[in-house]
Amino acid sequence: METTKLKVKRTSPTLHLLLFVLIAAVSAAGYLAIIWASNLRGYDASALIAIRNLGFLLPVFGIFFWLTRKQRFRGEMLLLTAAILLFAIGMLMQFRLFTDPEYGARGAKQAEERKAKAQAVRLLNIQSAYDDEKKTFMFGSPKQVPKEPANTGKASAITILGIATSPNTYIPMVAMLALVAGFLIFKEDKYLLWLQQHSLILGLATLIPFALLVLVFSDEGKFLGQTTPWEGVKIFFLLSFAGMLADTFRHLQRTRWGLPPARYFFPFLVIAAMPVVPFFALSDFGQMLVFFAVYCMLYIIAVRKKIQLAYAVAAVALLFLIFVGVSKIAAGSIIPGRLYFRFYSWQHIWEPPPPNTWWWKKSYEKYLKDKNLKPDPNDEQEIKQRNQEAWNDKVRQPSQGLFGINEGGVTGAGLGLGYPETISVSDSDFIYAAIAEETGLLGGGLVLLGLAVIIFSGTAISIGATDMFTKLLAAGFTAFIGFQAIVNIGGVLRFLPMTGITLPFVSHGGWSLITSFAMLGILLAFSHRNALTNQAQAEKQVESEPQFLPVQ
Repeated sequence: METTKLKVKRTSPTLHLLLFVLIAAVSAAGYLAIIWASNLRGYDASALIAIRNLGFLLPVFGIFFWLTRKQRFRGEMLLLTAAILLFAIGMLMQFRLFTDPEYGARGAKQAEERKAKAQAVRLLNIQSAYDDEKKTFMFGSPKQVPKEPANTGKASAITILGIATSPNTYIPMVAMLALVAGFLIFKEDKYLLWLQQHSLILGLATLIPFALLVLVFSDEGKFLGQTTPWEGVKIFFLLSFAGMLADTFRHLQRTRWGLPPARYFFPFLVIAAMPVVPFFALSDFGQMLVFFAVYCMLYIIAVRKKIQLAYAVAAVALLFLIFVGVSKIAAGSIIPGRLYFRFYSWQHIWEPPPPNTWWWKKSYEKYLKDKNLKPDPNDEQEIKQRNQEAWNDKVRQPSQGLFGINEGGVTGAGLGLGYPETISVSDSDFIYAAIAEETGLLGGGLVLLGLAVIIFSGTAISIGATDMFTKLLAAGFTAFIGFQAIVNIGGVLRFLPMTGITLPFVSHGGWSLITSFAMLGILLAFSHRNALTNQAQAEKQVESEPQFLPVQ
């Protein structure tokens, strides 16, 4: 009797291999375009860095063959392909920014580099478009036309040793290792069971040292330089929350008047409130918004009580009113000034507040000091003008981002031909604005498509999970990526207040990139487990069906 072998439907690994090759080829063309554009502007974009960035795609091919050959991966590969597409776009745009001598320069140096680039373009136009008569009129002889300006604005020399020791080299490699580690750990049932059984201990073990480090070393939402501390611990907090919720969701469903039993709800509430402790020390409202959205979504998935959803909305409204009341009574003592600035600039990006506004006064006085300005206190017009100048300087990043997106149009200015270098920190928070300026709606839409594929694939993995813990983890990691992308792009486009959150897989960053790839590895592990489970169940069903001999 011949048995039927069942195969789980999925996109062909060969197709994804071809897509990886296509991504590598298009990326190589992009790096060549940026190098060509840099020569037009009178500086040299390092070919060594371009080769280094393209070299990051080699481990991607290694991971692909490791998954398909060594691990016999049976899940959906769309997740990996979409993430690598976003990663390649991010690396390409970071190369464009960091090799531009104007990007990262400050003050007089920045103005000098900008002038040198403009002069290089001007001389190129003269050499290519002016006839000998015009060249003679301007320079005395066509041979006297300079080949390049006196200050060419060339980027500083790049060495192989410098590239090898750069954080921009080893951080992506660590991120790839995090993907592998996430896959190996979370594909095993024994590790998942251990994490679920020790969820409370895991949460406390993460919270206590993390809170102490934040309280001691944090400075305006950052510590250890420009590291965002949330990124390194969000996986552990989610494991703790999902484990506690998976253990108690059946008890939380047994409600009276829509309220769950207190002996189960309050321990669960303690786990959910853990991130609040370091939140007040960091004043990182953006990440707190993401955590709150993810936690609410997971609770709804597990408990599925409409009355509790109504209670949650009422509680949020009440907390918001309390927040507004406290902020008016104790302005600056509890609510940080930079939160007021972000909400005000979101609503009034072109209109500065009065100079004596408590959350703006310090920034205004700092601007006057840095510019060595002393306006006449009796001259209201001069004070108004200086206040406007200080405000324009403060909101320069979001306003320049909007201008850049508008200039990009549908097809963009071209790689290396726009001006995203005028946006400070555009490699991180505002990288979507840089992409949209130089690649237009097509490039920005490609980023949105990649994010959408990750979100829909992660959602499918969560739906296909056979146990609540895995279901919640898959939904949580997908939601972290999705909500973070929404908050970042929404802030850049001014649909939401800017929060300083990075764009997953795209933005330049340390822990952000590592954490994103670790989540990707975990989601791939869950996809693999789901496929094996479905295949085993289907084969068992086929074996249990009666088999008939063919008619002779």
